[in-house]
This record gives sequence, C-alpha cells and structure tokens, in this order.
Amino acid sequence: MTAMCGISGLFRPGGLERGDEENVHRINATLLHRGPDDVGVWAHGPGGAVLAQRRLAIQDLSPAGAQPMHSASGRYSITFNGEIYNFHELRDALEAENRAPAWRGHSDTEVLLAAIEAYGIAEALKRLSGMFAFALFDHETGAFTLARDPFGEKPLYIGWLGGALVFASELKALRAHPDWRREIDRASITAFIRHGYIGAPATFHQAARKIGPGRFVTFARDQNPFEDGVETRYWNSLDEAREARARRFSGDKTAATGELDRLIHRSISRQMIADVPVGAFLSGGIDSSTIAAIMQAQRSSPIETFSLGFREEKFNEAPYAREVAAHLGTAHNEIVLSGQDALDLLGRMPDLYDEPFADPSQLPTFMIARYARTKVTVALSGDAGDELFAGYGRYHSLRKKWEGGLAGLAARVASRAYAGALLHGVARPAGMLGLARVAGYARLPLELELADMAQAFAAPDVTRAYDAKFTITNQAHRFVIGGEEPVDPLVGEIAAIEGWNALDRMTSLDAERYLTDDILVKVDRAAMANSLETRVPLLDKDIARLAWSMPDGLRLANGERKGLLKAVLSRYVPRALWDRPKRGFGIPVTEWLKGPLQPMAEDLFASERLMRHGILDPVLTRAIWDDFLTGGQRRTNLIWALFILQIYLARELDG
Repeated sequence: MTAMCGISGLFRPGGLERGDEENVHRINATLLHRGPDDVGVWAHGPGGAVLAQRRLAIQDLSPAGAQPMHSASGRYSITFNGEIYNFHELRDALEAENRAPAWRGHSDTEVLLAAIEAYGIAEALKRLSGMFAFALFDHETGAFTLARDPFGEKPLYIGWLGGALVFASELKALRAHPDWRREIDRASITAFIRHGYIGAPATFHQAARKIGPGRFVTFARDQNPFEDGVETRYWNSLDEAREARARRFSGDKTAATGELDRLIHRSISRQMIADVPVGAFLSGGIDSSTIAAIMQAQRSSPIETFSLGFREEKFNEAPYAREVAAHLGTAHNEIVLSGQDALDLLGRMPDLYDEPFADPSQLPTFMIARYARTKVTVALSGDAGDELFAGYGRYHSLRKKWEGGLAGLAARVASRAYAGALLHGVARPAGMLGLARVAGYARLPLELELADMAQAFAAPDVTRAYDAKFTITNQAHRFVIGGEEPVDPLVGEIAAIEGWNALDRMTSLDAERYLTDDILVKVDRAAMANSLETRVPLLDKDIARLAWSMPDGLRLANGERKGLLKAVLSRYVPRALWDRPKRGFGIPVTEWLKGPLQPMAEDLFASERLMRHGILDPVLTRAIWDDFLTGGQRRTNLIWALFILQIYLARELDG
C-alpha cells in the first residue's frame, strides 16, 4: 500500500492558465497534517490538469511509492488517497491474465493504475476492496475523473473556482484558492440542525460540494466549466442490500458465526499490513473488542490498544476497556478527557471539520487519535457494527411498534390519534403542562416539542417514522431565517422497497446517511488532523453483504442486538467482560454546557450576535437556550447543534 494522504489539484478544460499551478501548491500546503512525510505536484499544461499530494507513508516507503504516479504505458496520471486492501490479489490476477506491466514497486496505487488500464475505470472500481479517493487524468482522451470509495471513508470536495474544477480532501483546502466564495448555503444549515451533520453532496458553502460515496465523476476536455460531469454509481448499498436480502443466508447460527468470524479475520489480516506500527481503538464495547481480539489473535506480540475515559463516572467506560485489554494481553493505553479539555478543543473544531458537525464524540475521538499517534501510525476501529448488525436501541423500540402484531397496530393507531390531538392543541404531555401556561416567548420550546412529536407519531410507515423520530428536530427550517423544510428522497426510496422488514429499512437508512456523513467523517477528520490513519475492518464489502443477508433470527442471535457479532466475540472474550448496556462514545454535554462551556455558549447565543449574523431566528434560538438552562436535560442535542453551528458562524461571519 502506498499512503494515506491529502490530495488536491485542478482541471481546466482547454489548458492551464497562469497561476493555476501556483494555486494548487497553495491549496496542497493546507493539507500538511494529512501527509507530513512527502509532497508531490505534477502539471500538464495542454491537458489542463494539476495533481498534488501530501503523503503519509504507510507501505512502500521508497520513491517507487511517491505520487502523483503515472501508469506504465503513460496513459494515466493519478493522485490517490487511501488503501486498496486486496491489491495483492488484484496484482496476482493481472499477472495470471498476462495484463500486468513491468512492476516498478509494490504499492497499491501502481496496481490500481494497471487495473484501470486492463479493465476500465468502472470495472476496476468494482474489483477494489478498500477506502480511497482519487483524481485521474487520461492523457489519451483528455478526460478527468474523480472517484470515492463505496462507503465514503475518504472525503473528496470539489468546486468551480475561476473557471477551473478544483478538488481537495478537505473543504479548507478549497478556501485557499484566490477565487473562493464564502457564501453560506442556508439549506445545508437547515439539514445540519435536523441531523447534526451536512450530508453529501451539500456543503456549508454554495461554492463547493462533495463527491458522493460509491461514485466516480468524469469531466471531458471540452467540458463547460460550470456544468457537472458525468456521474456513475459503481456501488449502491441499497442495490447490494436488495440482492443480499433476496438470497438470505440459509445456514444456522453456528455456520453464520463461523462465516462472520472468517470474514473479519480476513479483513483484519489485510488491514494490518503496513510498514509502520498498527494499533486499535478499544472502548470495551462489542465492536471494538471484537476487532482488538481478532487483531491480537493474529499477532504473537501485544498490539497497542487505546481508550479514553471521563471524570464523570456515568460516561466513563475506561475500566471496561482495561478489563478486555488485560484478558487479551494487549499493550493498553488510557487517557482522560475533562470539561476543560473540551473547552480547549472546541476552538479547534472548525479548523478540523471545516463545516458544522455536531456529533459530540468528535472531541474524545480527536483526543484518542492524538494520543494514539504518539505510538502508532495506523489504528483500526470498530465502527459500522451498529448499522450492519442492528445494534442501536432505537431500531428495536420502533420495530416493536411496527412489527408487534395487534399490540403494535394498537400503538400506531394511538400514536396517530395523539398526533392529531397535538396538532389541534388538545393534548399536552404531562411534563410540559407548567410550560404550557406561560404565554409567548416561553411557549416556543413547547410548540417545537409538540410539532416534533406530532410529525413522528403521524408517520405512515416505519421508514418515515424512524426518520422523523430519531433526529435532532423536524422543525429545523423554523430556526433558519428564510429556511425551507428539507426533503430527503432517500427516505421515500427505502420506504418503497418491497419485502423489507423494519430492521432492514432502518439500518439501510443509517448505512446510507448517518454512517457515511457522521461516523466516518468524525473518525477521518479527527485522525488525519493528527496524521493518523484509521481503518474500519467491518466495512469490508463481503462483511456488509453477509450482514444484509442475515435473517433477523440470526442477525439478532439469541434475540439480542448485534447477536451474531456477540457470538463471534464470545469466542475470544468471556461474556462477563462485555455484557452490559450500550453507552456509546458520548460526552457529558449537559454538564459541560451548564458548567465550563456556559460562558462561551452565552456569548454565542447573545441576541445581538444572532441578529448581526442574520442566519438563525434570534427569538426562537434564545428561547431554546433559556429553556435548556432552566429545564434539565430537555433538548440537549438541539442545544449542542445550535452551539456548534454558532461556533462556525462566528468564524465565518465575525472573523
């Protein structure tokens, strides 16, 4: 494998202009943290292409692995970010078919170029197992192609700036272009308040967008510079899930456990290949414990594991991780995050994530990545277990209502009746009666709460019910001045699929949206800010297909969430060490917002600042904040999202 990196560059149909190469050098310099080991820039004036890279060397540390790289025939030039885990198999296949070039090194990028020459871009991408983003220039046709991995582990941003297509691994890099435009996209703010993240293809700014996962986009040499290229979706999780669920796994629990164990072993074996130290994040939960256990089973010496604790005991999982690590015999490392640490870190988040991102676990993720980088260059994580193996409690609470026979039907009928009452102002939840008596300003939080409840209760199917219920607020458009309620076509697409049960629909919605735009973004930015590569073994395509093919009776083996994954883990770690309620990698948001973060929040939510920005409704926003300060933990996730948004808006609008 070559490297995890930051990539950037531009494509100007018709040929490069003066300043283009200089601009790419400036853009590339902003990505130093993603690749501190080497730098490379290549330009082709007549073809209008500039490719650049900042390299974090992982394998093939020789000059043969340097980038940008050119294919053996000279037809293609590429800048590549990521890892192709099955490149050895691809290399062997090319040799067996007599389609291999004379190899110059042993990097995955060289194999990828050879595969593209042999099979074409679409077919080569379908054969890859890995995480990646790349830009490819075709000297023969003059076409320029941008591609991203199936699940979106590696980021890729684009914008038309000064008549050229500019791309980069991070949004901040595009800002370095002299023709960057700062206009904020209000629709993306509405989506952010609703979900806590800005999903592809949107970004915080009107001037840029994201390439979606599982896609490649090709721009012709005679491209109108302000038109999109031709997009091809070479991997579609919904289509893959449809196919897998049409041929459900037919074996018993023993066979299913053995097959999942085998695939995780293979995935980890591939992902532990590196010429630098490799470790693992370990929270002590099901997913990370499974990854660490199988990693350690493949090593004769202790692997490095890393966990993070909190001073607030109810959030602290560090003791559990310590026990699992002791059982496995890993070289365990542990740090503690305090409220003051969070306050110190918050000012850095806009520079890490570039656009509003409200997942509170971004802070501990950054801390543990920074600590891990002192000992390793690569860390494996247990992400994706919940989405693939139905681990979230919210799936099961809603599933009972929609698949609970007469009891479920009665619950839905009652919910819709209650929704009607809420909408007509008849019903009032008991906990809100006191607030309901207060007129005007203080009623706004109550009205918001009732509108959210009504929309969730009135949903006509489980997909829309899940989308409405497990979100920050369905009333996000009310917060944004001039905002409109967003419509996500993905929800309707999943709702229309025939033959899927409730778990199929909910887990697929999260795999397409929450996993890609929240979980994977969080890990990539936090890790790469510290020049740490992270790998996600559970996102192997064959593991995903197996998970999607599992009947609920096997996916929920013994009637438990993530039952099949637990069956695998039980082979390595005694159940007593991990069998406990799920906590997640959260932080004590309420305690911190009412403690060390409150002065900062008061300043950000000041009416004068809100009015000056002209983005958030100052009356509604201030009412929600005041209600939070006097109402316990109500709407903490909404307050946190608004708080994070204000940090970003302050940077953009106040300088």
